[in-house]
Amino acid sequence: MFNLTNPYVSFALFVFIVGVGGYEHHAGYQARVLEDEVEIARLNDEARVKEQQVAQKFSQINLQLKKAKDDIQSKQYSINSRVDSGELRLPTSCPVHTPTDTASGDRDKAGESDRQAIKDIVAITTDGDSAIKDLNACVAKYNEVRDSFNKAKK
Repeated sequence: MFNLTNPYVSFALFVFIVGVGGYEHHAGYQARVLEDEVEIARLNDEARVKEQQVAQKFSQINLQLKKAKDDIQSKQYSINSRVDSGELRLPTSCPVHTPTDTASGDRDKAGESDRQAIKDIVAITTDGDSAIKDLNACVAKYNEVRDSFNKAKK
């Protein structure tokens, strides 16, 4: 009755085996998709936690940078006020003496010129200090991100 040499029985058996295989393939594929979705969700959660940690470190670095820049600005203000008061002057090590009969206007212009030169020097050094602080903050941020994500790969 069920003879395998019968073409109808052979064809039905073939269709049954292909159908079961196709169903198993589809079910396995769906299971893999669900596993992938769970793994992606887990990795996304880990990434969000790392992003929050990095953002917190960045805010600390930015706060330190702001404090350092404020300190630089207050130092510049302090030096400029000392220059304006006459406490800080350029050294006069030049052996050439000016005549004593120069008009007081010329001396005032020279004094103002010296004060402005000192203020300009202070402004340049302040810009340099600020740039160094910016660079150090940038390097710290880079290192934080690099360390954070390199630890994840290990």
